Parts: sequence; structure tokens; C-alpha cells
Amino acid sequence: MQEFAEALAKAVEASGLSLERIQHHLELRGVQVSLSTLSYWRRGRSRPERPESMQAVAALEEILKLAPGELSGKLGGKRPRGRWVERAAALEGIWQEELIDLGRAIAKADRLLPHPARTLRQRDVVVIGPDRRAIEFRSSSVIEAFEDGVDRILVGRTADDTDRSAGGIHAEKTCRIGRIRTDEKNRLIIAEVILDRVLRAGDTALVDVRFTYDPGADSGSEDRRFIRATQDYVLEVEFHPEAIPVRCYSFTQTEPDAPVVETGDLWIGTTAATHLVVRDVQPGVYGVKWEWE
Repeated sequence: MQEFAEALAKAVEASGLSLERIQHHLELRGVQVSLSTLSYWRRGRSRPERPESMQAVAALEEILKLAPGELSGKLGGKRPRGRWVERAAALEGIWQEELIDLGRAIAKADRLLPHPARTLRQRDVVVIGPDRRAIEFRSSSVIEAFEDGVDRILVGRTADDTDRSAGGIHAEKTCRIGRIRTDEKNRLIIAEVILDRVLRAGDTALVDVRFTYDPGADSGSEDRRFIRATQDYVLEVEFHPEAIPVRCYSFTQTEPDAPVVETGDLWIGTTAATHLVVRDVQPGVYGVKWEWE
């Protein structure tokens, strides 16, 4: 990706054209590319993947007076587009009825690149009822599209071993829920969240969803796994006034099966709530645990 970005940046500088003028020349050739997409390509934040994007690259070579293939050749042939096709196929496989291991399929799909969007900020709120059991989990994200045409993302949750089922998912006003699949054996739910508009590269959107729980025992922790870096993460735990734990603390793990590392006690305020704030989040697991006795 960086080789293409460097070549594009040098060609733009040598041409003396602004991105606005380059966009205008593209439009005259019937090619529509947003300014944010051009900027992302030039800085290496994203790369052309789709057929219409490859058409834009060919037009850029002409506009910037480059030899045919001088930019497209820096993309490594068809490999990036193939990786996108692989990811799209993996995602589509999630919705097949004959899917046996949903969790493995989702994990595979989520690690394939390029990814269409990233999370800039994440805030989660878990609500604990008077019987010490979790009632619901509210998730609020700010996402940023890496490329044009992003209109949906995947969200998922793995229930606790003591939960009776994977629970349910509901959308708030910023989005709506599309297809849903559950893996009851692994207590996993995955859903397609459809955004309120189609994003271009660099556009941001709010994603607000609510998971309902189906607990079979007292709740003792809540966490989120981050596969990619994020700016910051806030996790709030709201306890019922009749169900206040004796101790509450934050923890982290490098992987879900890695040892738990305590990162400090958390104060439960007069509102019967506590929270965790993580800055410059790196891949890993971050969460809150509490003790009832």
C-alpha cells in the first residue's frame, strides 16, 4: 500500500494540481471519487480495491501524465482485490444455513484485510439488575470508513458460560439491524448493522446497539475484545441499588485465553455505578470484574 501512496503523492506534487482540480478532471472523464478518498490514497490510509477504483487509477495516470501502469503496478497486481473478495466471501458465508462453526468463520472474516471501517471511539454500558444478573448491554461506537460505499458493519457478542442463550440484539435510532445469526453451542450472536447512510472514505457514523441478556446465574464481569487499535474505550457498569458488589476492579488480557492482569480497583459512586477508561487502546481484552461476597 505504501509504495502506491508514495508514487501517487510524488505524481500529485510534480503535477502542481490540487486534489480539487484532480477530482474535477476525474469527473470530466466520468469517474466519481471523493476528495477524502483521494487524500486517503495519497497518504496510504487506504488503497483502491473495487473495479470502479481501478478505473479511477487508470484515469489518474492519464491526468498526472504518467505511463500506463505506473500507479496500478504499485498495487501488487490483483492481490488486494483478491483479498477483498476473500473477505466478502467469508462474510457472506456467515449467513449460510449450513454453517457449522460460526465463531471460527467470523474470526476469519474479521482478520481479513482490507477492513471497510475502523472504530474511533467505543463506549459500553452494562446494566446489572436487583438479582445480580446482567439485564442489558448498550454499545455506542464512532466509526470511520476506509473507503467509499460502506453501508453496514458486523457486530457480535459472546455470552457468558452461565447464560442460557446468546441473547438478542436491537438497534437504536442511528442504525437498524439486518441479518442475524446465532451459534447457541458457543453462545454467540452476530448481526449485520445497517447504517443510516452510505459512507465515503473518511466519513464517520454513530452505531448504537443494545444487547439483551439471558442470564442463568449472577454476573461477575464484562469486557470487550479489540482486534484493532482504537483511540479510547469507556466501559460503565450500572448496578442496581439493591445489588452492590463488595469489590470492583479493572483488568486486561492480551488474548481471551491469556492470564488476567488486574489494573486497579474501581470506585463505585453514589449512583451505584463505576467505569473504566482506556486511552490509546491496543489489541487485547479490557474489562471490569466485581465480587459479590
